Amino acid sequence: MKKAKQERSFEDSFKRLETILERLEGEDCSLEETINLYEEGLTLTKFCYDKLNNAELRIKEINKTTKGSAEIKEFKQ
Repeated sequence: MKKAKQERSFEDSFKRLETILERLEGEDCSLEETINLYEEGLTLTKFCYDKLNNAELRIKEINKTTKGSAEIKEFKQ
């Protein structure tokens, strides 16, 4: 089952994180469900962080290859 989570896309993982957050913010979660959702959320957070980090590294490498030197610019949200 862990392999299926790793094959999940960034977008699907982020949507699942939003769903988990909404569920945790509700008042009808049992303690056991809260712990399970929290654990899943941490796993998904790490997955999303790693995906974003890899994307940033790829972009830096592309800029380095196409322009001769890496240009590091701040990403604006």
